[in-house]
Amino acid sequence: MTIRKADYNDVKILNEFLTLLIKDERQYDLGIDENFVVTNMYENYIEDSSKLIIVAEEGKEIVGYLYGIIKPKDDTYKYIVAKLDALYVYNNYRNRGIATSLIENFKKWAISKKANKIEVNVWSNNIKAKHLYEKNNFQTTSETLTIDNL
Repeated sequence: MTIRKADYNDVKILNEFLTLLIKDERQYDLGIDENFVVTNMYENYIEDSSKLIIVAEEGKEIVGYLYGIIKPKDDTYKYIVAKLDALYVYNNYRNRGIATSLIENFKKWAISKKANKIEVNVWSNNIKAKHLYEKNNFQTTSETLTIDNL
């Protein structure tokens, strides 16, 4: 397996991965449109130094990706935060350490950007994702409570 920075040739599959991720999240939030399709999301992010898009390749096939962003100090953040915004691995490639390798590469990038911490949001009932992140030393530090169907 190889982890590498995404390039413009990868944009189509990156958009497909984000579509799959959002559709996968529909099981946790029925408000997500089951026909949702991502187009033109990552085209402008490939060369942005405040964003990281990396892909995992098995042979010549891209089987997973991670997208993250650096949030600088401002009125909201009193320190530099690396936000892991999207992570997806094809179902038949899961439980092989690919997601962990993507996360490790993201951690190294966050350190190189002088981030003070990494954040990721996970649906509270997405047990598999929570387990993955906890296995990679993430800890729950906050919760969001909602009222649905108003």
